[in-house]
Amino acid sequence: MQSAPKRIAEAVKPYVPMGVKRRLKQALGQANPDWHRRTIGNLDLWDELGTLQLDYLVEQGLEPPHYLLDVGCGPLRAGVHFIRYLEPERYYGVDKNEGVLERARAVELERYGVAEKRPSLVAMDDFGFDRLGQRFEFAIAQSVFTHLPLNSIVRCVMEMERALVEGGRFYATFFENPDGKRNLDDLRQTESVVTHFDRDFYHYDFATFEWICEGTKLRAEYAGDWGHPRNQKMLLLTRTP
Repeated sequence: MQSAPKRIAEAVKPYVPMGVKRRLKQALGQANPDWHRRTIGNLDLWDELGTLQLDYLVEQGLEPPHYLLDVGCGPLRAGVHFIRYLEPERYYGVDKNEGVLERARAVELERYGVAEKRPSLVAMDDFGFDRLGQRFEFAIAQSVFTHLPLNSIVRCVMEMERALVEGGRFYATFFENPDGKRNLDDLRQTESVVTHFDRDFYHYDFATFEWICEGTKLRAEYAGDWGHPRNQKMLLLTRTP
């Protein structure tokens, strides 16, 4: 039988913002040399989710000479695999957590032997991709939109429109609300994942992304299942002429 404090903690856990949970995990875990890995979810799937992203983009046409923008790259779970695959100086990773980026630079690049590839790792919290001074053939945001309210997604997409070359592709994962905007209820995505209309984890219907792209040079396509173990779906935004 659970103690009273533990029952209370379990009761309030769904209402604690994900960012607060991550900061607590980071503060409690910095004695661990791999504390930066604990700032993202699904730590037990570290290798699986890292290679899954690379394999998927390669299937979609990513080649070593391409420039890739990894939005919300965090501790480089996928980044180290992208960096190894791409030619030197072709990988750009951005994340709002500068401490995690610097720890990943110091630990993961050396651990995977890819420091000589000279990736660009930049801290930013406003999706100001123009400051990178580079345009991209490919971009990915894995488990980013799942944590963002609508207006933050709009900002990301508007900035991405300027960051992609003509024909460039932005792949972003999201939790799907298949019943559309009139469904305000929580949705169970998997046995362990419940998503929400207006709080983290967020879910969205595909029509929302089509609406965001209206009047832009981006075309939205529903890519759907891509093998994600937590049932995140894939969205594709392509930069048109």
